[in-house]
Amino acid sequence: MFEMLRRWLGHAPALSPETKDPSRQLDGDEPLKPVRDGITAEQFQHSFICREAALGRDERISGYLFTMRQQLSSRMMENSMLIQRVHDEAMLNNIAKLDMPALLGSRHAFVHLSQSSLDSPLLEAISRVNVVIMINAGKLIAGQPQLHAKLLRLREMGIRYGWKIGASHPDIGEFVGEADFVEIEPAGFDVNQLKMVCRQFRALSKDLKLVASGLQSSDEFRLCFHAGFDYFMGPFVSNRENWQPPKSEINRLRVIEVLNMIRRGAEFDAVAEALRTESVLTFKLLRYINSPGLGLLAKISEIPQALMILGRDRFYRWLSLLIFDFDRSGYREHVLNEQVLARARFLEILAGRGHVPFEPDNLFMTGLFSMLNVMMGQPMEDILKQLSLPDMVAATLKGGQGPMRDVMLLAIAVESGTLNEIATAAKRCDLDASVVSKTMIEALAWAQQVSFAGE
Repeated sequence: MFEMLRRWLGHAPALSPETKDPSRQLDGDEPLKPVRDGITAEQFQHSFICREAALGRDERISGYLFTMRQQLSSRMMENSMLIQRVHDEAMLNNIAKLDMPALLGSRHAFVHLSQSSLDSPLLEAISRVNVVIMINAGKLIAGQPQLHAKLLRLREMGIRYGWKIGASHPDIGEFVGEADFVEIEPAGFDVNQLKMVCRQFRALSKDLKLVASGLQSSDEFRLCFHAGFDYFMGPFVSNRENWQPPKSEINRLRVIEVLNMIRRGAEFDAVAEALRTESVLTFKLLRYINSPGLGLLAKISEIPQALMILGRDRFYRWLSLLIFDFDRSGYREHVLNEQVLARARFLEILAGRGHVPFEPDNLFMTGLFSMLNVMMGQPMEDILKQLSLPDMVAATLKGGQGPMRDVMLLAIAVESGTLNEIATAAKRCDLDASVVSKTMIEALAWAQQVSFAGE
């Protein structure tokens, strides 16, 4: 049964080189210069956490892979058990500090670990609810008693785990049968080969979940989807090349018109009248406003009531979300919606910390509107001509330098940047790794709540 697996896995390509972040190209921001050229093992202890979204078969975000992307070669990591251990201990320490079930709900939090770290005492502190340890297979030897003992300990602790396979592993079947996940990079496989791989892995365990990683394009995603994989990761998630802005049931021009009315100080009655005939818009707006993310004590049932209770600025914020309403959503739309919500919330939470200005509402709007050019398929300059925004928000979106721009660059780097890019941006904002990482997870949790409410 495993002969074909042995042969195919033996021809799996090496990890592809890191490509330029597509979301940064869309945002129009060039990569930040690194703080330093190299990262030593000791510096792992003060590292920033990076995230990569994992999609489920429903084309929604089902979890995140959390990593600390270091400027170290894979060969150095493989050949130095000390560096592996230090890296893994720092990663586990960061994850243990976060209440993943409360922040991510049922979404998975995937964490890569080396085999040498499977006896770490820090594993006792991580969540059993949604954290999944993905073990780098590396060099597997059949019948290793120590490895089997470590895996048994994970199971006894209630920790789910899987294997990350990127090379030939003739003895992987011995270990996969007891695992929960298997992650492979399908590059170089045709659809028939991938289907065979899925069938043979599932023959080892009917509950095994298969993760396709390193996917570069929507075509590769579709290939793996039809092959039967359960989760999908890679640059394709945020790559919107040749993407056409989706339609919406909502009249976006009317949303922009009302936003401008609010900014000009229009009376509440006039604002409510402008929305009176927009039944779909009103319905979706009230659904957003009553979401758990707002935390209201009583339900709001009509627009005049919302204006009175929320006030001008908060009503403006929630109405703004409807610009990102989509009629028929695929994975690109789901990811864009949560990405922009998380970015806005990330900036708002950081208001007043370090060198970040204490402008929570303006920071939220900056994050929210920072991807309007992507969503509407128009240059940002043209969009800003249609919107009446606070001067500091408009200036930041136009590329003006200053603290507002610095923290927006940090938000962009956190989404899919390298460690050095995040560290550079955080240094400009005078923020440390723990604050940035905690804020990132809190923003993701909030975005998930609001996104679900909007749907």
